[in-house]
Amino acid sequence: MKKNSLMALSVSMLFAATLTAQPQLGAGVKGGINLATQSTTGAGENVAVRQLLGFNAGVYANVFVMDFLAVQPELMVSTRGSDWDDPYYNVKDLLTYIDLPLLVKFQPIEYANIHVGPQFGYLVAAKQEDKDDGDIIDIKEWYNSLDLGLVIGAEANLPFRINFTIRYVIGLISATNDVEYIDPWRNNFLQFSLGYRIIGDK
Repeated sequence: MKKNSLMALSVSMLFAATLTAQPQLGAGVKGGINLATQSTTGAGENVAVRQLLGFNAGVYANVFVMDFLAVQPELMVSTRGSDWDDPYYNVKDLLTYIDLPLLVKFQPIEYANIHVGPQFGYLVAAKQEDKDDGDIIDIKEWYNSLDLGLVIGAEANLPFRINFTIRYVIGLISATNDVEYIDPWRNNFLQFSLGYRIIGDK
């Protein structure tokens, strides 16, 4: 009984602290590079998939409900895809998305945080470049309009209101709609970005 009472008191104190804490607001801009690839369980041994260099750019906002805990939505333009070949093709799939990451940030120390959350993507352009002759074709019909990933990352809060972020985005659903591909391909990418804090200190 004592143990249950102590637990109930702890939860009540934490809830009260959350309600009475003054939310801290922040916002900024960010941009950087993506190292993207695509994965599939059935690509076949004759398909080679390599990383593709892309970019990311956008804005973010955050609300610290407690000193160490925040919610951070972002609105980004981000490119991904892959550089791949098989016995018939030697190409790059170049994809451009508008992304909406919805992140929970845990900041145990003043200058660093870890964050996790879902990312929703909307496909705005999809091109395929033939690396042999340079021809580019539209392949948007091969891809689904919506993409879903899981973001796992870490961020350092640097002097002069600068943030440095590194994160990995794991594709949770097929990016392709199986019109052209037999097996589903998922978008995965490593993301590096520098941000500038316009509002707030974190």
